[in-house]
Parts: sequence; C-alpha cells; structure tokens
Amino acid sequence: MNDRWCLQNVSLKYMLSDLTLFVRTLYLRVKQFEVIDPAAPVNTKWLPSHKLANGEQGFLLRSLPLAEIQPRLSVKSGFICYIPAQFERCYIDLAMTFEEYSNTFSAKSRSTIRRKIRKFNEFCNQNMHFEVYKNADEMQTFYQLARTLSEKTYQEKLLDAGLPDSEAFRQEMKEKAQQGQVRGYLLLNDKKPVAYMYCPIFDGVVLYQHLGFDPDYKKLSVGTILHWLVFENLFQESKFRFFDFTEGSSDHKQMYSTGRILCGNIFILENAFSMRFWIRCHMLVEDFSLGLGKLFDALGLKAKIKRFIRYGSG
Repeated sequence: MNDRWCLQNVSLKYMLSDLTLFVRTLYLRVKQFEVIDPAAPVNTKWLPSHKLANGEQGFLLRSLPLAEIQPRLSVKSGFICYIPAQFERCYIDLAMTFEEYSNTFSAKSRSTIRRKIRKFNEFCNQNMHFEVYKNADEMQTFYQLARTLSEKTYQEKLLDAGLPDSEAFRQEMKEKAQQGQVRGYLLLNDKKPVAYMYCPIFDGVVLYQHLGFDPDYKKLSVGTILHWLVFENLFQESKFRFFDFTEGSSDHKQMYSTGRILCGNIFILENAFSMRFWIRCHMLVEDFSLGLGKLFDALGLKAKIKRFIRYGSG
C-alpha cells in the first residue's frame, strides 16, 4: 500500500459506455491503494485528518478496501463524499499450483481454453509464441514491440489506457526491471505481437496494469490465450503471493479470480455549490449510461454496440 498523499490533477470523466462525453479536472490530494492484502484488517475510518491547502479541491482515496457497501453520496465532516465506483477487486492466490488453479474451472472451460490455444497455433502455422520479459534489456525489447501494438488498441484510442509513451514511464520500467520488480508478456504470431500485458510487482503482488491486443485478432481470442499463459507462467515461477486485477470487476476478472475484496474510489470534496452541481451531473450521466446499457442488453444490442464503439464495423 502507498501511504503517501500526492497532489494530482484528476479527471472525472462523464461517459456513455466507452465514449467520453467530457471531462472535469479536479486538483486533489490522492492516496493510491496499490496492492491488495486479503489478510489485512479493513480500516473503517477513512476521512483525512489534515486540511486542504490553497487551490486544493479535495481528496481521492483510490481503490480503498471497504468493510461494506457505502452510500454513493453523503456529507461527512463538512465534505462531500462521492463514491462513483464500488467494486470487487479480484485476485488470484498464487500459493497454489497451476494444476490446483486449473481445477477451479469446469472441465468444459478448460477444454474451451485449450481449443482456443490450439486454434490460434494452427492459424499461426504452428508458430505461436509466448514470450516473458524480465531484465532491463528484455523489458526494452518488450516495450518497443508492445508500444507499437498498443497504438492499435481500443484501450489506447478510447480509454487513454494504453502502454504509456513517456520518458518517465520508460525510466520507471527500467528501474523496476533492474530490481526484478516487473514482467512483460507478449503473444506473437511468428514474430508479430498480437497481445501484450505489462505487470509491475509490489511486495510480492503482481499488478495487472496494462493490457491490449490487436483488433484484427479479436475473433481468435488472443486476450484469453495470453491471460492463461501468463497465469501458468506465474505459477511456475513460484515467487509471488497474488496476482491483483486492480480496479474494476469485469466478467473476465471474476472468471479468472480465486478471491475478491470490496473496494471503492472515494472522492472527498469541498462542499461548494459548483462542486455539488458537477457531482450531480456526473451521477445523472452515470445513471443514464447504466439505464441505456440495460435497455440495449434487453434488446440484445449491448454487445454489438460496444463492439462497434471499440472496433468499428470490421
């Protein structure tokens, strides 16, 4: 866990599904709970004790473990407490063997994954490759290949969540590699990268930080294949305590996980009229997006629309 507060410009995104309508930027003190610890007690008192300095608009506790579901909007000690996201943070317990982990899936699910791997290898003319990168030189090679791939992904184009293209990130990656605290993974069709995963490591916990795949290969389930091969490799390494899926609780994270911890992103904001207005607007957009998603789902259109937003008509 990171116990330090950092001053940051935080983007509060107003989104319909994967489409960002507009962004409100807030200047906040941020504390990031970077890794999970299932054995740690949950702190029920999370309001900051110190005051805001000039220009600061509030605090953000990102991915804070919670003892129970909290009110979405409340006022505490004169601050607006807004929790737009409460989610089950998923993880894999790496203390077991890969065989034990595999057996947590049904025989049908295991068969489906093996069939996808076999099908992709056939597509590659038996030249499917899975590569693991660890030291500084290897991570530089990984970065060059994965960065080019990241530019094609919907994660980068729509969500601004691609592999960062900055000198600060590259330097951080190099330092972590020198300390043995990062892993890079690539799935390749012969020499062509088609899916990547970037995972820094904190206190024996492997973090699911950056992921992407070539949209031209989406029908070949390259993301699913990469996940399975990464997990198999981590169990074989036998060095780490957990694989932490970080924020969010999407279907694939829940499917792969062996445990979950309730977490939330908590905005603690100055109680001003303008702030109340923007928070209410954010709630309205979130509710409208959720309702629209449920309607499209009932009509059998949700998956098709999301696929079109992410990949176009191809």
